[in-house]
Amino acid sequence: MAVSVVTTTASDPYDWHFRRIKDFGFKSHQLDRMSREFPDSVLRDLNRSFVDDAIIPAYSRAVAAGRPVIDLVRTRLLGVRIGYERLILPQKCGGKPQWCISLAEGRFFISPMQEAKTDITDDNIIQLLIEGQTTKEIAEFLHLSPRTIEHRIDRLKSRFEAKNLVHLVAKLVATQVGRREKDRA
Repeated sequence: MAVSVVTTTASDPYDWHFRRIKDFGFKSHQLDRMSREFPDSVLRDLNRSFVDDAIIPAYSRAVAAGRPVIDLVRTRLLGVRIGYERLILPQKCGGKPQWCISLAEGRFFISPMQEAKTDITDDNIIQLLIEGQTTKEIAEFLHLSPRTIEHRIDRLKSRFEAKNLVHLVAKLVATQVGRREKDRA
């Protein structure tokens, strides 16, 4: 869970101040990079598209209503697809809240990946890997030898720059998430 505070005393939301109190409990290269890119600062000094998309609208709703806001954030930050659930708690007071506390629970941080051209057999292998099938099960299902499937998986790992089979499957799932997001748009 990540905890942050946004001071909302300024009339212009870009002059609100962001301060990280606690980072997510799990470690990730993506999170380390995001933490470095998002130091304690006024919002105008941070990544503008992220601030416009994921920060100002939700915090403005919480400040205007004077009530908690719960949302699911799905956006891009530094080329990474991120998703997290967030609870924004504005200061309880008689007037305009001077600050809001945000509690965020990370759901996914997916690195960008280059699309690679695949043939129908590779597409079948990809789908079956995502479904959790083993090399032997894929070979039986596609009526190919297990060694042929292993060679194709090795080529897929190379094309998608995956370090191992688990990394390949994670990247393949990320590709599917990206395609679904494009289809919805």
